[in-house]
Amino acid sequence: MNANPSKNCLLIIPRTFYSFSKMFRTALESLGYDVIEANEEYPENALGKIMGKLDLEIVRKTTRRVVNKRFLQGKSYDLVVIIKGRGVGKQLVQDLKRHARKLVGYHFDALAYDRATARWSEGMDRISTFDYRDAEERGWPLVELFSAQPPLEQNLPIQIGFSAILRNHSNRLAYLDAVTRALDLKPDDGFFYIFEQNTFSLARNFLRHPSLYWRWRKKIHRSPLPYDEYRRVLATSDFTIDYAHDKQSGLTMRSFEALAVGAKLITNNPNIVRSSHFQTIHAIVFERNGDPALLKREVMKRQSERPPIKWRSVTDCVLEILGERIPPQGV
Repeated sequence: MNANPSKNCLLIIPRTFYSFSKMFRTALESLGYDVIEANEEYPENALGKIMGKLDLEIVRKTTRRVVNKRFLQGKSYDLVVIIKGRGVGKQLVQDLKRHARKLVGYHFDALAYDRATARWSEGMDRISTFDYRDAEERGWPLVELFSAQPPLEQNLPIQIGFSAILRNHSNRLAYLDAVTRALDLKPDDGFFYIFEQNTFSLARNFLRHPSLYWRWRKKIHRSPLPYDEYRRVLATSDFTIDYAHDKQSGLTMRSFEALAVGAKLITNNPNIVRSSHFQTIHAIVFERNGDPALLKREVMKRQSERPPIKWRSVTDCVLEILGERIPPQGV
């Protein structure tokens, strides 16, 4: 942490979304800010999450009241950063403007999945998104995601031909199955780890794809893969399979984590070819209804070849969110 911070920042962020709050806080501190954190919605508990997901007005009222009482009374800020901001409303943004020199926001989701950011974006000094479609339709700057960790000190040899480490939702399992069948792979022909978050998601996903569930049953787990093991698998994989959520057009964090360790991607997201961070060798785009023969040819062309390693850090992302660095332009 900066010993003598000359600037202060209020960071409003989903505090329980993986380690995002810690990563954004650390990046802001490295830029000289003394950071105070607030959650994106209140009450900050399971009930608040449910009400926020249902987009109830009471969440915006409660969030405004809590943020004013805990974080605004008698205080002023050089900077307020709102990340996603599901519980934020227009009135809270007006409150924040009276206490801050600069307000910026960032949406790491798609508006088709979570429209909250669009609700309060009008009052901001700057608003950006990771989603290609939303950037084009809204005229917001496109700020892509990042890799949480820097590259390893030395490249690890390829030990795994194909990997996939994923939390099961939307059509991820169906996509994994489509890719492996196209490549004539069985569930044991690689490192595949499917995480079910809870009993409800397990039941829902089983009912959606019972035959797929049976085929992949030995690879489905109730606890997430430890992060160090995840990094090791990714760093020793020739190819890793990645699936962007059906409603999102932005590149996943997994894409940038693969980029940072030299693993090539098989992805359903065609926007990866538009990104300035990726070259042709980094990724193969394969839709669920794509041509298996074409996928096989593309895999054969790239097999066992390590692409250039690039690290896009959270600080890179934050500088672009703040408008202090111009995002690189893609295709």
